[in-house]
Amino acid sequence: MNAEQVRSLSRVLDYLAQDEQAHFDSASPEERTNHIYLDVLILQDYLEQQQGEPNP
Repeated sequence: MNAEQVRSLSRVLDYLAQDEQAHFDSASPEERTNHIYLDVLILQDYLEQQQGEPNP
């Protein structure tokens, strides 16, 4: 991923995170198991790990 792609992905995740967290927090345990918010967190963690590594 190049820097522009990383920046765009980060912006999309930031946009989704707040609303999805609110929905996740109000969801039943069964709904939380496969909730999209978990994917948002995984991708945010991935981007944080990639910081400092050069992106071509």
